[in-house]
Amino acid sequence: MRPFRIVSLLLLSALAATPLLSQEPQVSASVTPERVEEGDPVTLTVEISGDSQAPETPPDLTRLPGFILAAGPSVSSYFRWINGRTSASRTYTYTLLPQGRGTRTIPALALKIGERVLRTEPLRVDVVPRSSIGGGGNPPPRASPFADPGTRRRLAPPPTAPALLIVEASVDKPVVYPGEQVTLVYRVYTQFEIAQMSLKDQPTYQGFWVEDLKTDDKYEARPVARKEGSFVEYTVLKKALFPTNPGSFTIPPITFHFAVRRRGMDPFDSMFFQPTESVFRSSGAVTIRVRDLPEQGRPPEFKGAVGQFTLKVSADRKQARVNDAVALRIRVEGQGNINTLETPGLPEIQDFKRYEPKVEEAMQAKGGTLVGAKTWEYVLIPLAPGEQVIPPVRFAFFDPLTEQYRLLESDPIRLSVAKGDLAEVPVQAAPDRTEIAVLGSDIRYIKQAAGRIVDEGTIPYACRGFLALLLAPLALNVSLLLIARRRAALSGSKALVRRRRAARAARKRLRRARTLLAHDQSGKFYQEMASALTFYLADKAGVSASGLTYDRVEEILSERGVEPETGQRFRRCLEACDFARFAPASSGKEEMERAFVEAGKVIEELEGKVKIL
Repeated sequence: MRPFRIVSLLLLSALAATPLLSQEPQVSASVTPERVEEGDPVTLTVEISGDSQAPETPPDLTRLPGFILAAGPSVSSYFRWINGRTSASRTYTYTLLPQGRGTRTIPALALKIGERVLRTEPLRVDVVPRSSIGGGGNPPPRASPFADPGTRRRLAPPPTAPALLIVEASVDKPVVYPGEQVTLVYRVYTQFEIAQMSLKDQPTYQGFWVEDLKTDDKYEARPVARKEGSFVEYTVLKKALFPTNPGSFTIPPITFHFAVRRRGMDPFDSMFFQPTESVFRSSGAVTIRVRDLPEQGRPPEFKGAVGQFTLKVSADRKQARVNDAVALRIRVEGQGNINTLETPGLPEIQDFKRYEPKVEEAMQAKGGTLVGAKTWEYVLIPLAPGEQVIPPVRFAFFDPLTEQYRLLESDPIRLSVAKGDLAEVPVQAAPDRTEIAVLGSDIRYIKQAAGRIVDEGTIPYACRGFLALLLAPLALNVSLLLIARRRAALSGSKALVRRRRAARAARKRLRRARTLLAHDQSGKFYQEMASALTFYLADKAGVSASGLTYDRVEEILSERGVEPETGQRFRRCLEACDFARFAPASSGKEEMERAFVEAGKVIEELEGKVKIL
């Protein structure tokens, strides 16, 4: 009877363990809401159930087409054991911002669990225009049905209409000329209490020279009335744009992330319970039309200056001597983009030697308009005496207010040049050669007859080794000074450091990718490959790697004169890496090897055009 009981217990244990052994992992994804108004976020949830084993890496959504990763992933795990049965799940939650209107698709996401690769189903999100400007947004927090009445009262939204938050981008002039200032302002209109604000993506201003206009760090509030109701207005960003070429240009929307507080009806809530919630808003696109500068009346001296300027030319002296230095200063000041002003044409000056000018410039904002001055200081060396004349300097610019060209001309500068201090030395005839007479015993002249020569040895301070030792400390100090200056220059220019180290950093990432390829870790391999390509281009172009979409990559390469074929190869490498990251099982070792070789060739080809990048 005892053996029968033992067999029964073994059978029962096996039956109890059967659900655990037969339970297979499953992956599912969902997005809420599936229909969202423009500018509002969606929540993507990826759940792994049926197995307590975690995936090697969570889904990487940093380069998801059509979406911006606003937050995540946040990870939560669940494990339960009841009567010998276990159940486990792991959840990854992301906050995504759909870009533009229409239908946006989240592709199938792949996760590797052990030796298996599981994929989710593609998800669709419909982005519709906002029914009322600034409306929508995240719903107010709801009370749990199991919470106590006090908690439900604190979490319940007030019966009033939902608060609004609006972000607007505007320009002071929609139609301008090349080089004319356009002031772009981003304003926030809110009925919330804003606790914090940040940018989720970096704005791009293709076709413009951009200068930042300082805004108040405290964002001074101003009450305003709009058709939607009463708001508090904040000016959060202001930029001066100078178009570089004629045409029609569109400034794309940028997305802001706000941490806001909702005020309830309960006064105790306002004093003690003010939880914040995240709200995302995007500004609208702004279109600027840039007209061609007129050909009629354009003077030959015009070099592209646009604005309102004055010209002043002066010399530091009226009298000089031959070979003395005379400083000639040309100063242009006024309203416009001082940085792009070219050197005014200085006419040829006879009987003067001229050196390249020293350039100084200063610019500041006054009343939202950039004003400044630019000075060119020439050094002139008079070569001949007499009355010399420095001819007038001409400077031409286009005035967008009058829509006419203006030509400024300075007065000629007269300079009285005297002879130099060096007097002429008369040439004397050489005396006839005679025998050297001995005038006294205190001076001994050169021996004319050979005598006994004695070698007194080498004088220590006359040898080359002594001279080398004497100059060694000086050479060491000069070397240390040059190294210190180079390091100071590099530390002062982060963009220069990034450009110089871009290739070395990319090769280092490729070496790590080669190691991952040898160990057959495809997910990490393609992630390292994508990082090598993305950070290389970002470092070379001096931009942020987080905002490099496929279109932005092609735009950067095209702006810097890279051939379209090379740009297409670079994009195909990135697309192959992103596709393989989302579906790692679709690529074998041969495909990984080909991708590695192609990425190395593309980086080396771009490095050969380092002057272009």
